[in-house]
Amino acid sequence: MIHYRNEVSKFIMTFMRREYLILFFAFAISFNLALTAHADEKMIPGNARIEDKFKELSEKGEIEKEFHLYITDGYQEMADGEFIYFWGYTHAKDFAYVGEIKTVEERDAKLLPLKVPGDEIRLTSGKNYVIALHNAGWYETEEHSGINHVAHTIHFHGLDLLPDVDGVPNLPYPSVFPGEVFRYLLTIPEDLEGSYMGHCHVDSTNHIMAGMYFPLVIEKKPNEIYGYKFDREYTLFFSEVDSEYMEMLREEGSIRRGLDWKSNYFLLNGRIFMDKLDNPLSTINDPKTRLVAYDGETVLIRLMAIGYDHIYAWHPHGYHGLVIGTDGRKLRSPYEKDTLLIGSGERYDILYKIPDFSSKRKCLSCNIGAGISIAHDHNLRAMVSTGIYPHGPLTIFDVRPKE
Repeated sequence: MIHYRNEVSKFIMTFMRREYLILFFAFAISFNLALTAHADEKMIPGNARIEDKFKELSEKGEIEKEFHLYITDGYQEMADGEFIYFWGYTHAKDFAYVGEIKTVEERDAKLLPLKVPGDEIRLTSGKNYVIALHNAGWYETEEHSGINHVAHTIHFHGLDLLPDVDGVPNLPYPSVFPGEVFRYLLTIPEDLEGSYMGHCHVDSTNHIMAGMYFPLVIEKKPNEIYGYKFDREYTLFFSEVDSEYMEMLREEGSIRRGLDWKSNYFLLNGRIFMDKLDNPLSTINDPKTRLVAYDGETVLIRLMAIGYDHIYAWHPHGYHGLVIGTDGRKLRSPYEKDTLLIGSGERYDILYKIPDFSSKRKCLSCNIGAGISIAHDHNLRAMVSTGIYPHGPLTIFDVRPKE
């Protein structure tokens, strides 16, 4: 019997070809697999031939990991004390399968609290993965809201896929309604790496801006990207939200008012900075957003953005970064920048070389302390969430002496 991976490679090559420095793209395959529990959850049928091949692959133990993402709604507290209504992708511990979610009590007991953006999914080049999308439904909306019972998908943004697995509804598979599940098999080519994202592609303006996005990272091996080595890395995801529009969706659910969107919060990893420095919900007190490094290290920043109309301008005060890749592709000619514009859907991979003794150096424009320098969106509209400066996407480099 022909090995599954070889057959998939041949299948891919009928649709794709390599030109110039374009890398071989990730290929996603959808399939249908019967669940062993909670039979009430409806499986959306996939390609029968691919289903058979997946069963063969699974029996051989060639699936690296299975991720289960659950779609639901909820509130997220901001550092200014406000609670914003969001939609998003969440999961159980270690992305485990916990069956169908039918009630708010089951959701709260089995799934982690909803947060925006969703947690990062990290894949390794040359491996096979399953990503199962479960629609757990809304629990915070008003009874007659027009958004109750809406459907969703996952679009793996930056992976050039065949139309039937690209997350666009009904091409050819339908989107996922509450109580349904759809599964994707991702076969990652060995020469693919970089920074990507996942987001819903149903009514994209409403669904994405409501919070349905998450970072996706593909790596060949730890602490290396495009042949460059680094000591530590951070993923920074810019986004924006209109809290008043979100309340309109929750209460009324009119999806035909997209032009009414007016962002009043500008986020970095789902948080805003607060000038009360010990605020636990501020960007600088989030270990995924506070950029801790040590003298002499090289730090990789994976910069991403989702936005309605805002163009972000990433600007660290203390360092120029070496831009080595963009949108999952290595640059032929890396270049240095201290202010980098990034629009919705873009990703940049940037290396920061931390000079020795940076932990003792003071940033005069920051005036916070030795080793501390700020980094923020220099498109200054974003630095005034709810109209108050400096409540926006700002964080710090926190450089410490070598241990």
